[in-house]
Amino acid sequence: MTWKNSLASSFLVVLFLGAFFGTAAADTWPGRQDKVLGLSVKTSFPYAELNDDTQTGWGIAGMVDYPLIPLIDLTADVGVNHFPGDGEKEDVDVWNVCFGGRLALGAFFMGGETGFFTHVDEWSFVPSMGLRFNRFEGAVRYKAVGGASWTSIRLGVYF
Repeated sequence: MTWKNSLASSFLVVLFLGAFFGTAAADTWPGRQDKVLGLSVKTSFPYAELNDDTQTGWGIAGMVDYPLIPLIDLTADVGVNHFPGDGEKEDVDVWNVCFGGRLALGAFFMGGETGFFTHVDEWSFVPSMGLRFNRFEGAVRYKAVGGASWTSIRLGVYF
């Protein structure tokens, strides 16, 4: 198992444990409705065709998490992912615009978005799961469809 897989596996275990503790902490989560816009940074691990030409990248994004009804939030993400070229290969910058929803169970959430990704010129489904405590969010997101795919670990703050 590579370090990328073990890091992702460890993060998933933390997310699942957070789901149990997060639902118990739902009543202690004040002010969530007031904080719907945020910024995030992420580390992205390419695989499939993108892994042939690039290395582990990073990204920044603007986020929206708007509570629609109890347990359901509307979400959006606008950002850029930068993947350094591998060896003599060129760097790859991928801009994205995604929108969708999430099921919020206390601090734990899981959701899905769809969006367009430049440079690779494709629409993709982006499943995600994570923890959100008031202003702070940690999530694992997958650009799951198409030849150029990656997994991102995102940390964000809402204003």
